[in-house]
Amino acid sequence: MKQLYTLILLAMLPAISFAQNTINGEVRNNNGAVVPMANVYFKGTLDIVTTDAEGKFTIVTKLKGPQVLMASALGTKKTEYPITLADSATYTVSIVIIEEATELDEFVITAGTIAASNDRAVAVLDPIDIVTTAGAQGDIVGAIQTLPGVQRNGGDQTGLMVRGGDVNESVMIIDGTTAQNAFNSNVPGVAQRSRFNPFQFKGTSFSTGGYSARYGQALSSVLDLQTNDLPDQNNINVGANFAGVYAAGEKLMGKNGIEFSGYYNNLAPFFLLAESSIDFYDVPQGGGLSTRFVSKTEGNGMFKMALSHTFNKTGIAIFDPANPGQNINFGIKNQNTYLTTSFKNWINDHLRYNTAFSFSNNTDNVSWGEFAVYRNDSRVQGRAELWYEAGRKFNILFGAELQNFGYTQQFDTLIGQFSEVMSAAYVEAEYKPAKWFAVKPGIRGEYSQLIARGNVSPRLAFAFKTSKHSQIAAATGLFYQTAANNYLLFGYRPGFQEAIHYMLNYQVMKDNRTFRIEGYYKSYDQLVREQGVGYNPNPYRFDFGTVDNSGFGYAQGIDFFWRDKKSIKNFDYWISYSIIDTKRLYQNYVAQVTPDYVSTHNLNVIAKYFSDRLQTMFSASYNYASGRPYYDPNSASFLSDKAPDYHNVALTISYLTTIKKMFTVIYLSVDNITNQKNILGYRYSTDGQERYPVMPAIYRSIFLGFNLSLTEFDKDEL
Repeated sequence: MKQLYTLILLAMLPAISFAQNTINGEVRNNNGAVVPMANVYFKGTLDIVTTDAEGKFTIVTKLKGPQVLMASALGTKKTEYPITLADSATYTVSIVIIEEATELDEFVITAGTIAASNDRAVAVLDPIDIVTTAGAQGDIVGAIQTLPGVQRNGGDQTGLMVRGGDVNESVMIIDGTTAQNAFNSNVPGVAQRSRFNPFQFKGTSFSTGGYSARYGQALSSVLDLQTNDLPDQNNINVGANFAGVYAAGEKLMGKNGIEFSGYYNNLAPFFLLAESSIDFYDVPQGGGLSTRFVSKTEGNGMFKMALSHTFNKTGIAIFDPANPGQNINFGIKNQNTYLTTSFKNWINDHLRYNTAFSFSNNTDNVSWGEFAVYRNDSRVQGRAELWYEAGRKFNILFGAELQNFGYTQQFDTLIGQFSEVMSAAYVEAEYKPAKWFAVKPGIRGEYSQLIARGNVSPRLAFAFKTSKHSQIAAATGLFYQTAANNYLLFGYRPGFQEAIHYMLNYQVMKDNRTFRIEGYYKSYDQLVREQGVGYNPNPYRFDFGTVDNSGFGYAQGIDFFWRDKKSIKNFDYWISYSIIDTKRLYQNYVAQVTPDYVSTHNLNVIAKYFSDRLQTMFSASYNYASGRPYYDPNSASFLSDKAPDYHNVALTISYLTTIKKMFTVIYLSVDNITNQKNILGYRYSTDGQERYPVMPAIYRSIFLGFNLSLTEFDKDEL
């Protein structure tokens, strides 16, 4: 539940935002010209900044002793600058980097992808952006919903809905493997937040389509997350808020690092101030423990292992899907275990390999009125890749993955289950024959043991440099996905669903300003369709009739994005707008229509300001979505009625201070300040004579908390 399970907004800020040494400098090329937009960072760390229009930079760090400062820019060789750091000192440096004339002003392919990582020139969001975005509730997916192409779920649906795709058509990847239970277990009509802390990740690459051949089984979107490397220092954080208490720490031991965290949630204090549209007979509560080990090996290799276990429970009174005029009690107890490991290393200067492994197990014990429901799912996945980099012009990737996953569900005496073994192999190359052109072809093959079928998916992306700061990029590809779990659980075995993506974008990045416009067209074919049963709005129905692959559809639209961090000191804002036209005939739809989860227009305005004098961060957001279609059994046309438009205004204030030399963040978040009574749609009684509004679980909410870092800081460092 997005608004209820917020643990941390700025809990880890002291670990990454404040430092003991300050390095001021400039970057020039071998011809003496300043180099703007150059990356400057300490080798083997995440301390990274970008030079301004005059080639100047300031980087702060907690590192001590001998270090290597790295500088690089598009079209140049990486330069190493050795430096020895003391305690709480200021340094001035000048770094000269060497241009590679044949690759000056090279670029990256961006069609369909918005990335935020330290090694990509198209960085848009980072962990600080995510937790300081008002209305995102400190949730990765909440922040992603402010980007173009993503539907605002309104508070009643869980998951990512991208460019006409439903929540089953997007996948979350962590260090190369699928996060099977990326969200807290589903509660009918109540959106759930993702399970992950944004500060776990150094890189966030979000694809709205046309994604890499490395991944499959997603008709619409991939959210690819890369976890942090070694921690930069020892640190312990503790905190409390209206949701509960938590503690986290990290220990750096030479080339090894270990992290831990634990939390306990009880939302009873939160509900004293939150206005809820749902009756909780068992207030949400739960907790979890996690640990992580990172080791830097010989040859700059990196090994990572993370293990977590969480438990949650809640009980609510909801509309009975079979009888919308009546309520039914729904209670759930969830246990989730998740393990990931990865290892990357160089064989030589041109060849490196990557391996990854993950295991997950999730169990839900549900009480649905008088019935008991048991659900269990698990996944084991392995991936191996070999990268060959011939130089700056050409690189190629070979990879393979194998995963075994299964689901079991028992509803009263009705039992459904399946087990799947999915194998895949892929190859993808990137070729930059000139400083103004790049092309990235790839191909992926998959085989499903469950349905005894395979597929081959070609992918292609390319880009043209139009100026020093702008480019045009395009991407296309074929994407496949097996049927949703609710069909597979009860013995249906339809073939692969299919989508073809076409995307074209124009992007300008200059002086900390980004403008991006992208048009797309998606063609759906072989979608799963139920025949002979008629439309039933109950998502938990069991009668599917005859299931085949006769469904089809399309989605087309334009996305706009503008971000400005330059015009006003300490002020950052972005605006995203999307317009979509999409229709499909699938599942138990009786006509080709716009799905009931799609808003034609989506607008997000995000603004942030940091006051040096007050040591306070202010963040505000406005979210708008046009009304979604809903089913009215009395209407002459199927899914032709529209709910009212959605509006939300949110504000977050974070005050930074010290308490006895310990860094402290006190934060206050208010969602839906105007107390807008958003209506997301309507449900109807079985006779169609009465209707009942579908509303967000929470109207206006107030969330207050603090984080205390037990690592001491000097007041001057603030």
